[in-house]
Amino acid sequence: MLRLFETISDKAYPIPENEAERQAKVDQYQILDTLPEEEFESLVELAAIITGSPISLMNILDHDRQWSKAVFGDESGQTTPRSETVCQYTVMQDGNFEIEDLTKDERFMNMSYVEGDPKYRSYSGFPLITPEGYKVGALCVLDTKPKKLDESQKKALKTLANEIMARLELRNKQHQLEQLNKEKDLFLRAVNHDIKSPINGIVSSAHYLKHHWDGDRDELNEFLSMIELSGQKLINYTGELMSNSMFQTSNELHLDETAIEELIKDLIHIYTPLAKAKGVDIKLDCNTSSPFILDNEKFKLILSNLISNALKFSSINDTITITANTTENKQKVLHCSVKDTGIGIPEDFIPTLFQKNREQQRQGTQGEISTGIGLPLVKHLIDLHGGGIKVKTEEGRGTTFHVVIPEQKK
Repeated sequence: MLRLFETISDKAYPIPENEAERQAKVDQYQILDTLPEEEFESLVELAAIITGSPISLMNILDHDRQWSKAVFGDESGQTTPRSETVCQYTVMQDGNFEIEDLTKDERFMNMSYVEGDPKYRSYSGFPLITPEGYKVGALCVLDTKPKKLDESQKKALKTLANEIMARLELRNKQHQLEQLNKEKDLFLRAVNHDIKSPINGIVSSAHYLKHHWDGDRDELNEFLSMIELSGQKLINYTGELMSNSMFQTSNELHLDETAIEELIKDLIHIYTPLAKAKGVDIKLDCNTSSPFILDNEKFKLILSNLISNALKFSSINDTITITANTTENKQKVLHCSVKDTGIGIPEDFIPTLFQKNREQQRQGTQGEISTGIGLPLVKHLIDLHGGGIKVKTEEGRGTTFHVVIPEQKK
């Protein structure tokens, strides 16, 4: 994408400073190259009627082209090279961009639509501005004679541009909801599949002990171990289901003055029984003496997921080391890491490690199951704090997750 923007710059297009983010927003709307739709066609026609203009267009600016979603009064085509458009200048404005006579403007006087058919002479447009402030395109009107719009016409054109943007936003929300519903269906199918195995293990073991066990101690221990492992799988899975719920709802920070060392010690206390059962040692190296302001519950969830992951992929005699310290220059920053000596992460997993991807989820060293939600949730919660996370891993040697979180301002 960077190479593409460099190419555009070489052609001397007027490029917004936030072009990469602007283009990402264009792509998010999924409007490019779609079929005509009455809801946009009618607004474009209304723009022509209100301004007394023979031509009006709803234009979206793509990487290197302008694509017209809705057109009134013009049959010259839906795609124009970006460098030849007037709307490329409209998206550089916060308000109206108007050319009274295109033949007297050096930027446009030699364009084919000015010198030849359809002999445009005047242009007036308003940018289509997203709620975040990105200008994805423009609503414009053109005439075959020089003219200027009066203030009431400009106001009406702006209102119509805002209405187009509102409808694009609504479409986007509908697309997101449809995608969320698809993910939910897939997730529920996966839950149904993954949760049956440990439940069947518990039920079948209990049935055998009730009806067939004859008192052999070794056999009893074997079945109790099976029940214990299946129960632990269900506990882990329930935790990941709660994580998935948090992923959908946790978009706000609730700040607390947090004693980081005490919080980590509490988490270690919670995970110590499971660590002992797997023969794994948990160590702590902490140097955070003063309270640190962050979202206490979300930070617990971050560390809990990382510790749980480390345990899941560790075996007997492995070690998990949790370190935490704070630095302070212009801003206080928390540095935290969770390091294990477990089985490591396959190299081809790394690019999508923090994305929801069930194809790359793995069972733990004792068959622990996973929804694939944990690490994407961790990344999401760290991003909310304005922090960062990176991973260092080697198969067969272990994995370290480094987390950096700046102190929040109440």
